[in-house]
Amino acid sequence: MRDGIPRFVPEDNYAKSFGYQWNAHRLTQLDSYVGLPVSRDRLLRESGWTADELQDREVLECGSGAGRFTEVLCQTGAAVTSFDISKAVDANATSNGRFANLRLLQASIYDLPLVDESFDYLVCLGVIQHTPDVERSFKTIFRYLRPGGKFCIDVYAAIVAYPHLRQLLRPVTKRIPPGKLYSVVQSVAPRLLPVSMRLGAVPRVGDYLTRLVPVANHRHLGLTDSQTLRTWTILDTFDWLSPQFERPQPRRRLERWCRDLRLSEFEIERIRGLYVVRGTK
Repeated sequence: MRDGIPRFVPEDNYAKSFGYQWNAHRLTQLDSYVGLPVSRDRLLRESGWTADELQDREVLECGSGAGRFTEVLCQTGAAVTSFDISKAVDANATSNGRFANLRLLQASIYDLPLVDESFDYLVCLGVIQHTPDVERSFKTIFRYLRPGGKFCIDVYAAIVAYPHLRQLLRPVTKRIPPGKLYSVVQSVAPRLLPVSMRLGAVPRVGDYLTRLVPVANHRHLGLTDSQTLRTWTILDTFDWLSPQFERPQPRRRLERWCRDLRLSEFEIERIRGLYVVRGTK
């Protein structure tokens, strides 16, 4: 236990870069800070859930980051248990510790101090592609979902389905210390963003052309403030380039894992560079 958060992992682990980025960008993606329901819209869109149905339900959030979705979940009135392996839990605690319905843990997705089949809802967004063994991560978290419980998990789509220039840079950038890489991204990304924006505006092929520029472009989110857009670009470009692990998955493999788990029902939807898997256990 440290700073009121139970800790079950060593401080130095494979997710060190995420601890760095989320404490540097504690507020960046919080709806309450941005003033737009970006995180709320994404959570409800990907899951297909409503805020009303989550009220008073037990929800497990796997991989909290700085707490952008934690905030949304807590606002529904759900009883939220959220964990992250990195020091991002410190940022989450600072932002969302005010919620009495939140329980935070720093723990590994492979070894959670939780009771099996004790949650009604399971959400895991932006996480499992960054774990050492994606299949094991995917299958392990279902241990904690009750039969009949609902789930939503997303993962990067396989490179063949969503090629991007950043994938050629990662073998080098993931070896650069987080602080040094962040300084480079902070300097270069804002200069490349206007190029990406111009390419993105090309009719019919803009989304494909933006992949030729290795910066995150969030023009589709409706972030109209230029400083906010630049900050999101810096954050997510670093998020692309820094993780020790990034393992996108093909649709067929995800389907096989769902069949292995004998899920009651599931569907897989492609949303830009993600596959979203949702359904009922």
